[in-house]
Formats: sequence, C-alpha cells, structure tokens
Amino acid sequence: MKKLTALLCAAVMTLGMTASAFANPSISTVAVDKVTVSAETAAILPAGKSLEAREANPTDYKSSEAAEAVTKLNDDAQTVTVAELLTILKVDTTAEIKTESGTVIDPGAYEPLVKFADLVVTDGATVEYDINGQVTAVKLTITLEAVKAAAAENLLIMQINPVTGEVHFIEISEEDFDPETGEITVTFPCLGPFTVLEK
Repeated sequence: MKKLTALLCAAVMTLGMTASAFANPSISTVAVDKVTVSAETAAILPAGKSLEAREANPTDYKSSEAAEAVTKLNDDAQTVTVAELLTILKVDTTAEIKTESGTVIDPGAYEPLVKFADLVVTDGATVEYDINGQVTAVKLTITLEAVKAAAAENLLIMQINPVTGEVHFIEISEEDFDPETGEITVTFPCLGPFTVLEK
C-alpha cells in the first residue's frame, strides 16, 4: 500500500510539473530570430552603438507595471491573456483602444504569439531604451519563425514603453509582411519590450 501511495504521489507531482511547463503552449520561446535596421534608423544611431532585439530584462525598466507585465508573459509557468496584461498596465479597456495608425481594435480578440523581447541600443556592454536621451521611433525588419504562414491582418504588435508603461499597438500591413520567411517591416514608436499578438 505504501508503494502504491508513493507511486501515485510521484505521478501527481509529475503531472503537475508537466502542466505548469506548458501553461502557455502557443507562445514561442524564441521571440525574435533576426533584426535588420533600416537605413534611416541606422543613420540616427550613436557611433559605436547598434540596435538589437534581446531577451527581455524587466529589471532594467523604470515602470513597475511594464516589468510586471513582461515578467508574467515570459514566465513559462503562467498563462496570461492580453486582457490581463492590459489590466496590469492600467489600460482602460472600457474606452476605445486604437493602433498607432488610428484603427479601433479589440485587444481581447488577440493572444500572445511570442514572448516579450527588448529593443535596445547597445555598445555591447550597456543597454539603453532611448537614442541620445530621446524617445525615438525606429524602423526595423524583424524575422520571427512563429509568424510564418500567418495572415498579416490577424497580427498585431504590442509594445510597452519601459519608462512610462504606455502601451502601443502597431498594425502590420500585407506589403510589409512575408509569411514565407516570417519577416515583418514595421516602425516602432519607441524602444523597449514588444510581443506579437495573433487574432
């Protein structure tokens, strides 16, 4: 009887660990495979610095809400909806929510496709979330395995300003998306954490 009880306990523990490990089964563990900076963005980068997408580092953010939202989505042991992220970020979901181009959207109709990654300016040793001390829009082409074969109209980029916690939603146009390679060309309104959502 003791052996049977021990066996059952081990099975329950294993099942519990397996369930938590796959809490966010649809989220890709690799957020960004490659970043190519546009010529106009490259021209404004300080000498000796590059713009990269890196693993998100919430401890670097000034906004505690941004840090909490990124930490929760990137935690393999938790399942987090876009609505829950917006609650953490203190976004009024009863009000009209628009993309950067002015389209009214329902963020609750989307779910995260990849973990948050950080867009940063770096010299290889330190990272910054601005360019020469200014919040600056940057145009990039990002490559993501997770969006291959998706439809542009079903994708949306969600970005958080790591200083203020302000949330930006960026539409992806059909002409700026290659579903075969997973390349998306987009202008981000700031640096900092971003994820891709799918309807």
